[in-house]
Amino acid sequence: MQMKRLVRQLTASATWVISAMMITVQPLSAATTDWHTLTPQAQPVWLELPALVEAVAQSTISAQTSGRIIELPFDVNDLVPQGAVVVRFTDTEQKARLAQAEAALIEAQVRFTEQDKELKRVQQIHQQGLVAKAALDLAQANFNAAKARQQQASAAASAAKEQLEQTVVRAPYSGILQQRLVELGELATVGKPLLVGLSLEHLRLTAQLPQQQLQAARQSSAAELQLVNGSQLSLGAPDLTIAPQGNALSHSFLLRLKLPVADYSAQHLYPGSWTKLKLQTGSQQQLLLPASAVLWRGEVAMVYLQQQSHPLLQPVRVLQMNDQQYQLLSGLTAGQQIALDAQAMLQSLQPAANAAVQEPQ
Repeated sequence: MQMKRLVRQLTASATWVISAMMITVQPLSAATTDWHTLTPQAQPVWLELPALVEAVAQSTISAQTSGRIIELPFDVNDLVPQGAVVVRFTDTEQKARLAQAEAALIEAQVRFTEQDKELKRVQQIHQQGLVAKAALDLAQANFNAAKARQQQASAAASAAKEQLEQTVVRAPYSGILQQRLVELGELATVGKPLLVGLSLEHLRLTAQLPQQQLQAARQSSAAELQLVNGSQLSLGAPDLTIAPQGNALSHSFLLRLKLPVADYSAQHLYPGSWTKLKLQTGSQQQLLLPASAVLWRGEVAMVYLQQQSHPLLQPVRVLQMNDQQYQLLSGLTAGQQIALDAQAMLQSLQPAANAAVQEPQ
């Protein structure tokens, strides 16, 4: 039954196409019909290659301080934004060290202020000849020692503050968490590996380039990516690297294209996924058809071709370039005119078609 139904549908489609092509109608008014003249246009020629997305930046985050792990917000394969907290340690000891260092810094600053005043007082008295040069030298030495102790205390406070900040580990870039090498409650020491992740902002594409396309790829002036939703992502001038040695079995060369630094998660470009890479290798004259001029009947594409007496429904072979245009492969030549709105033409010719074509039983 299904085979008979399929044969009946194919017969009906073929009958409609052949009958529509043989219909003779009265010429339409030029005021009600817009015609498009086929003119060759220079269009880029693209070399299409299946490409694999790879991560360039992949790193292991290690502990810079010691402590017990109390927070692991992300799990394996989670998308981590840049600057997000990925590991948190206990910080009681680090806070105590910071408080101790800040107290020592305050003490050193007080001592430095005291010695500064003492030095100025001794210098003033020495100018009046009331104290010996030895007393001035002693005041200067005490001032220098107080200044050194203040700098030492300031450095210790900065180190203690840095140790406290290292109890919170943040993501250096946005990416995917690949491995989690520790668990909650574990005691981490300095240098212990914690997490492994890769960046989604630093990506590259790898593809196998056929030997006969080697020279054309090297002279490529532009590159595009065809995304999974059918849209095109322009990459500008490609940053290509072609391996100097080819594969002896496939006679192809490894091609690498470095993507500009950006977040490609919105385009669903993830390491390990496949995409289509397009390299512009030149340009050629092509005939383009507006999408509104193409009429589809199943898998058959047709246009209304202008004739002297009546429009003719002409089958054509086309290749879709985008939502607005088709590339003409065969069926028409330059200089011919076609109806710009095929649906409007079809509706205007429908009464004649209904009279000439009977519905199949």
